[in-house]
Amino acid sequence: MKTTLTFVLSLFLWSACNNGITKKAPLQPLEVASSIGEEGETVLVGPMNRANLNTPEFNAWLQPEYDTLKIPEGWIAEHAALAKGLHFKLFLGTWCGDTQRELGGMFKLLDALGVSNEDIEMYGLSEAKDSPKGYEKTYAIINIPTLIFMEEGKEINRIVEFPVESLIEDFSKILKRAPYKDAYADF
Repeated sequence: MKTTLTFVLSLFLWSACNNGITKKAPLQPLEVASSIGEEGETVLVGPMNRANLNTPEFNAWLQPEYDTLKIPEGWIAEHAALAKGLHFKLFLGTWCGDTQRELGGMFKLLDALGVSNEDIEMYGLSEAKDSPKGYEKTYAIINIPTLIFMEEGKEINRIVEFPVESLIEDFSKILKRAPYKDAYADF
C-alpha cells in the first residue's frame, strides 16, 4: 500500500512538472527605504526588484513606456542567445524623469530577451543620486537610469541616462559586442 501510494504521488508530481502545472512563486518586493521627494513623488532607495515598482504610482509612468516600445520582427530571435548568461545591474530613481522615460523600454527588452528577475540587480537612488550603502560608488554611477551589462562578474558595457541611438540599437550593439560608447563615456 505504501509503495503504491508513493508511486501514485511520484507519478502525479512528475505529471504536474511536465505539464507546466507547477509555477514559480510571484516575485515579492524587497524591503526598501522610501520617502517623499521634492515634488511629492515616492522615492525608493536601496536594493529593490520589479515587484517594488508594482504600484499605481509607478505603473502610471512605467507601463505606457513599456507598451510604447515596438520590437522589430526578428530582433528577439537574433539577440536572445546573446543575452544568455548575462547579468544586469540597474540603477534608477523613481523620482527621475529620465528613469520614468527609459525604464519601461529597458524592461520590455529584458523581458523579450528572456532575462529572469534573478539576473537583474536593481538599486534605487535618492534625489542626490546616492544610497545608504554606496552601491553607486562601486559602479561609478553619475546619471540614471544606468543599465550595466555584466558577464562573469565583469562589465561589458552600459547605457547611461538615455540611449545614444535608440534602446533597441544600443542593446543590439552591446549584445553583439560591437563598438558602443554610452552618452557619458567621454566625460
